[in-house]
Amino acid sequence: MTLYQLKIFEAVARHLNITQAALELHASQPAVSQQLKLLEDNYEARFLVRHSHGVKLTDKGRAFLDAIKPVLADLKDIERRFKGNQNTKSFQCLAVGGSHSLSVRVFLKLLRVFKESHPAVQFMLAANESSVIEKQLLNSELEIGVITNPSSLEGFVYEPYDQMKVVAFCLPNNPVAGKTLSLNELGQYPMIIKSRGGIEKVLMSQGYRMNVALRCEASEAVKAAVRLGLGIGILYENAIASRLSTGNLKLVNVPELRQLGIQSFIVYDGRKPLSPIAQDFLALLRERKQSVHKTNERLIGNIAATSGNGRKLKKSHAVLIKSSRKYPSPLRPAIA
Repeated sequence: MTLYQLKIFEAVARHLNITQAALELHASQPAVSQQLKLLEDNYEARFLVRHSHGVKLTDKGRAFLDAIKPVLADLKDIERRFKGNQNTKSFQCLAVGGSHSLSVRVFLKLLRVFKESHPAVQFMLAANESSVIEKQLLNSELEIGVITNPSSLEGFVYEPYDQMKVVAFCLPNNPVAGKTLSLNELGQYPMIIKSRGGIEKVLMSQGYRMNVALRCEASEAVKAAVRLGLGIGILYENAIASRLSTGNLKLVNVPELRQLGIQSFIVYDGRKPLSPIAQDFLALLRERKQSVHKTNERLIGNIAATSGNGRKLKKSHAVLIKSSRKYPSPLRPAIA
């Protein structure tokens, strides 16, 4: 038995998750698991039981934790009194993640703001498909996510966050660059979209036929294919903002796309308590959501005032209302 093993056990017992403890201790997950096994082998006892949401303490594990707390408290006091660098900060870890474009658009900016008020926090940022983010939340690898295609997992909380603007874009020398087309007219051209994305699902649900020339796994691949002249791309506007600002890509004005709103959601596992640092970050996300909502209200008002296609606006708006009903704010698990 070593003091390091005691520190590892205390961190795992506090987080009830090996991944989170490993992040805090700046160690790999296999190394933490190995030290826990050595500790249990040394005492010939089972202190932890693994399950789908992390780990839980056995009766012996709880008794062992109570027994080592005074030891660790004394060790912390010794380090505070005699360690050479008195300015050493105690770091906390926050693991968050989102859909690919959301990780860039939402999290990077918010993490910078959050760092100003929480300078001792270290972040782990994941970017993946919505289903993968949900799985990582389920396995306690992440605490909070922002996704666009929720699966309505039992016990999860889904809070509506933002409505993503969908745009069509092409090369500057494409004949349709800057022109106004209806969605039916756009469907006559070869299109490049993300596979398993929410955009195609919404368009198909409203009866639009799409001439899909290429489906790509990532937004970057969609942009690369458009730059090679393979067709017209459809993505969230934030995913191509930098290319638009430099003039490398041009928008195709499709009023019906502008009226579509793909809903994003804040998501976390409501059956497990969030760490204090995650609660602070969730509060920041909710604050950001309010400012985003006000901006969207102004945009929808402008579209309604300028668009002559009232029927399509109502049809699209119905989709948004349906989405809102499916995931009320917030959607919390039922308590038995």
